[in-house]
Amino acid sequence: MFGQAIFYVALGNVVLAGTALLAGGGGLAFGWRSFWLPLAGGVVWTAGNYCVFRASETIGLARAAGTWTPLNIVVAFAWGAVLFGELDGFSGARFAVLGIAFLVVVVGVLLIAASRDGASGLPGSPGPAAVAESGRPSAPGRAGFLWAGAAGILWGSYFVPAQWAAVPPQVGNFPLALGILGGALVLALPAGEPVRLGLRATGTQLGAGVLFGIGNLALLALVARVGTGTGITVAQLSLVVNAGIGIWVFGVPQPGTRQARKVLAGILIAGIGGCVIAAMR
Repeated sequence: MFGQAIFYVALGNVVLAGTALLAGGGGLAFGWRSFWLPLAGGVVWTAGNYCVFRASETIGLARAAGTWTPLNIVVAFAWGAVLFGELDGFSGARFAVLGIAFLVVVVGVLLIAASRDGASGLPGSPGPAAVAESGRPSAPGRAGFLWAGAAGILWGSYFVPAQWAAVPPQVGNFPLALGILGGALVLALPAGEPVRLGLRATGTQLGAGVLFGIGNLALLALVARVGTGTGITVAQLSLVVNAGIGIWVFGVPQPGTRQARKVLAGILIAGIGGCVIAAMR
């Protein structure tokens, strides 16, 4: 089911990416840096999206998003420092502030991970509770946070090859979209099963793919202008939306509970640390 959903999202994204490429009048260059690296980045995004589905099913969207989002910021900032020299010229004092901000992010993530709730995953998911009665995450809960951590690393990295290619966003976005589609096919057809969903589900997933494509194109344009760390931090404002939907739509954790307040506090703390990191480029 995960593979089928990702496939239709990827298909909608390819349509949007192709339309943007044609509208922008750009041409493709089939070099390893301008085409094949962004293509590989698309495969990385698909792997990250699979991790997102698994994490959200196991520990709920609010907790999962609150875990992967700060990691996205930290990983993207690290790539910016290594590949694009965004830490060049930093003084000892600025490195100290950077270290403190990173610890703040970790504290926020740990607060989210420590939140307790009697149900796990999305509505209707049959899995056991993500947190044991002792207050420590159960085995499924630990697995959920591991999936969310993997998503943070992968989603903090997937756009870097397209940025490194130094081509217009609509040009780099098209091979990226093809890589996402190829990775989605690998997930959707592991046993040669047909990729099919109901009409309503298909339309929803295709629409989600178009929305993602718009956001992804905007992200590539943003990081090209303001830098990797700052750009990805601005993009992670989606955490507020994810957390809100997770708590007030899916009810994981239930709104108004101590668990929900703890998740929101962790998101706020981690977000403050991430914003400080991004502001220091």
